[in-house]
Amino acid sequence: MTNLRRAGAADAADLTRLRGLMLSAMGRDVSVPGWADACEAAFARRLAEPDRFAAWVVEVDGRAVSSGVGWLEEHLPAPGTVDGRRGHIASMSTEPEHQRRGHGRRVFTALMDWFASLGVPRVDLRATPDGRPLYEAFGFRELGGATMAWTRPGTPEPGLGFVRAD
Repeated sequence: MTNLRRAGAADAADLTRLRGLMLSAMGRDVSVPGWADACEAAFARRLAEPDRFAAWVVEVDGRAVSSGVGWLEEHLPAPGTVDGRRGHIASMSTEPEHQRRGHGRRVFTALMDWFASLGVPRVDLRATPDGRPLYEAFGFRELGGATMAWTRPGTPEPGLGFVRAD
């Protein structure tokens, strides 16, 4: 039996496990000590803010096999964007043996419906090549521009898991 439902704090371990599968598929080393405990604690803490953070899971026979999360960000208003709220979607993940069955689409649709219920005017995400067709089907497009980031000296570079095509 397949079931889509909104995740709660009790799902933090499953959300972390599925995030680990996604990160591993992107070439990240998930054996690094401490990240899973910190991630599980972050999920539990953030899921306690249901108006700002949400996660959905698809269960097959009671086991979470697919998930995704979204949160609300507050950007400053600007001309043309008076409502500075933005949604952000991340950690879209499905166990390999459950892929290509529509589970990710169901999770993604639930996240987009949640943002629509909040009246959020824009939703951002970072797409992997595998996820890109799904997001494009929902009208997402590449914005371009020059994304930049700063990392405190001595902090490991986390990387984004993407291969630059130069």
